[in-house]
Amino acid sequence: MKLKKIFAGVLAAAMMLTVGATAAFAEGGETTDKMIKPVNGKAIVTLTKNLTVESGTAPNSMKFDFTIAPDDANEAKHIEAGVVNNGVAPSVTFTADESKKESYSARGEAYSKTFDIDLIALLGNKYNQVGKYAYKITEVEPNIPGITKDNKVIHMVVSVVNQNAENPDGTNFGYYVALYSDNEPTKSDGVFNNTYNAQQLTVTKKVKGGLGDLNEKFDFEVTFRGTDGASYKGLVAGALTGVESVKETISGKAVAAGDFLTYGTSYTVTMKHNGTMSFSNLPAGVTYTVKEVGSTVSGTGVVKNQYTVTVAGQNGTNAVAFDAGKETVSGTIAASAVTVNFTNEHKGEPDMGVVLDNAPYIAMLAIVAIGGVALMLNKRRRDEE
Repeated sequence: MKLKKIFAGVLAAAMMLTVGATAAFAEGGETTDKMIKPVNGKAIVTLTKNLTVESGTAPNSMKFDFTIAPDDANEAKHIEAGVVNNGVAPSVTFTADESKKESYSARGEAYSKTFDIDLIALLGNKYNQVGKYAYKITEVEPNIPGITKDNKVIHMVVSVVNQNAENPDGTNFGYYVALYSDNEPTKSDGVFNNTYNAQQLTVTKKVKGGLGDLNEKFDFEVTFRGTDGASYKGLVAGALTGVESVKETISGKAVAAGDFLTYGTSYTVTMKHNGTMSFSNLPAGVTYTVKEVGSTVSGTGVVKNQYTVTVAGQNGTNAVAFDAGKETVSGTIAASAVTVNFTNEHKGEPDMGVVLDNAPYIAMLAIVAIGGVALMLNKRRRDEE
């Protein structure tokens, strides 16, 4: 009997806690049975934006805008095409604080932000007219280099209802929201997904030829340019493998591996035979120019002092080559890494002195010459006698 009383007391306490929690949720969250009730003149539905950085580091600040437009009506379901009130254009901004060493770098999970849509502002003069209204939400092209736009369409049906269905007062309205993918039976999770990707450019140096000096230093001038007005985090200097130094061409400021570099600035890379220098975090659309300092066009090729300079490598499916009639290599970053491989072949010949293979012939010629001189002298002596 005592056990039953204890159980009854615990059950009663649990019920009281449940009622209290429900009341608090209804009062603070303004959502009961999925109905959205206005708070301070706003009825908010929240969507999500996920950003996955697959490679490289995305810019510190990225704004994503969205468009809400009327969707098709459905008479069979008594759904009207929604009316969009001017000025309702949701957006979400990702911001990294460098002072806190924050960045949007590649990691195992997405960076996530939410953004709100005020249904009352969206509905305009329909906010207090019961009915069902159809909208479609799409992402505006972000125009952020390296970012892939999410082309999905989220279809949203907003139902305006009387909060008190049993006793409507014509004043208090609530809102239900249903989100669908392109096919209406499929519910949408209300999430827009974007990815960020960046590529890498690698410059290498080889020396060939009998007189090729493996310790000789060669300078390369490398320049990257982005799209005017676009937002970039900056390209990144890679490991300096066999590289003597990397400097800003004009200022001479030294560059270390891992430094973020500036678009539009030329960098001088000094390396020897088997040197390799990489630049990463290059989104699609970035252009590059690479030149071996001191090289010039000669005839149909490129030379530097006694070296013949050739270039090979790949930019996606395209082979890398010198620009027509120039000593520069230029191109545009696409969806693959780029390699630019310079080879300098020394065309000089060693000083061999007398070629011993010709010695017998030279000796024969010498004997013939000596014999010829002797005959001439002998003839002259006879003539004098």
